[in-house]
Amino acid sequence: MLLPLGVSPSYVLMDATLALTAFGVGVLVAYWYFASKTAVSDKTSTEASLKGDESHQLDAERTNMAVKQLKDLASTVAADVDSHNQFVSGISDRLGSLDVESPDRESAVTEALGEILIANEKLQKRLAEAEKKIQVQAEELKTQESEARTDSLTKLANRRAFDDGMAKSIENFKRDGRPLSLLLFDIDHFKKFNDTYGHQAGDEVLREVAATLSKTAKSSDLAFRYGGEEMGLVMPNTSMAQAKIAVERIRKAIASTVVRFQANTLSVTASMGVAEVGPSDDVARLIRRADEAIYSAKEAGRNCSYWHDGDDCLPLEEHSAAKAARPSATPEKALSHRDLPNRTVFSAELQRRISESHRTGNSLALLHLKVVSFATLERDFGGAVADMMLDSVGQFIGSRLRDMDLLGHIDRGTYVVMLPGSTEKEATIVGNRVRTTLAGCPIPLGTTQLTLQLSQSVTTVQPADDAVKMLDRITEVRTPELVK
Repeated sequence: MLLPLGVSPSYVLMDATLALTAFGVGVLVAYWYFASKTAVSDKTSTEASLKGDESHQLDAERTNMAVKQLKDLASTVAADVDSHNQFVSGISDRLGSLDVESPDRESAVTEALGEILIANEKLQKRLAEAEKKIQVQAEELKTQESEARTDSLTKLANRRAFDDGMAKSIENFKRDGRPLSLLLFDIDHFKKFNDTYGHQAGDEVLREVAATLSKTAKSSDLAFRYGGEEMGLVMPNTSMAQAKIAVERIRKAIASTVVRFQANTLSVTASMGVAEVGPSDDVARLIRRADEAIYSAKEAGRNCSYWHDGDDCLPLEEHSAAKAARPSATPEKALSHRDLPNRTVFSAELQRRISESHRTGNSLALLHLKVVSFATLERDFGGAVADMMLDSVGQFIGSRLRDMDLLGHIDRGTYVVMLPGSTEKEATIVGNRVRTTLAGCPIPLGTTQLTLQLSQSVTTVQPADDAVKMLDRITEVRTPELVK
């Protein structure tokens, strides 16, 4: 084999070495890129492990395995490239020691180039195999990232994806003034599906409503499950005027959804609340405004939509006109405090929700409310008046809650509220709102008026919690003073 005129064997060796080294460096860079992409997933996996969430632990193991395989692959590629460089360098030294006048010089160069070609071919095959493995691991990590942001039951975005989407949209609003609207909604009377047909029926309702939401929403919107039976839509670049149209379209689509479970046909409706971000809003305040609009929709009879204008909750015009043409709904029978779940019943449902929280990572809060000086009031006014007060307080608290929330009467004068999907801050806001409003609504007793006050405490689910631990802990701390 003859070299082209003017081409030195040393340059041929150098070009081949540099090309293959660059290929190897590319593999190492690919490893670094994908490993860094999983840094957040590793951190989240560790936190999930601390929470005792078994499904998240499995995700962590899969992610860590993919990263380890990439590390091993990078080490192997680095070793292959280094070995090849040493081999080529040895041949270069061997050729450099040849006498220019030696009659064997040409055959020695030909033999050396043949060895290099064989070595290059082997290394290229190894690098091609490594590239394929990188693609496989990249797909694995991509799948992991997607699963970590998806609710397993409904296939909607989960709370983590929602938090990220909201933070980004709020940032865009503050930086560029892009509008943002948030829809939250509760499935009406969801607890009845579980109580009447079982939790599998409730799961099927959630799946069908989620599918309807996904099909009805725009591709640029983020459909998510907020917790329990509460879902919603983050609508970037959407003003309130545009959001109203979308919300009514979604509400009607859900109302027309028929859920078939075993031999039963279930009808579903939802109460909608929507708010557009304002200059003074952060994520928590925007969520609270949309949530307050849901309460207004429920008080208006459910299966309707309300929007929050920054100060008040108002009905969407289209539904308001339609509702005016309907006969008023028959009011539900007011429940006595004796009809509320007692400690035993409440604990059973709380345990189920705790298990769900540990499995999914969704937040869960308990709100403890107690009538201040109730024993004194009962002694001064008698048992009958005390029962009337308990009925009034229980009905008042219940009217301020979502369908997904559970109100229990665990002791005389003492109530506890389970708030799935709520943080400690959100539960505190609910409690403060109930206490403030109740303090402003005195109960008439003959010629006098009795003003009731509530003390409150709040706790959230912890990794090692069960129902007994949560209920015991929430009774340890009181906040007698009313937080304005």
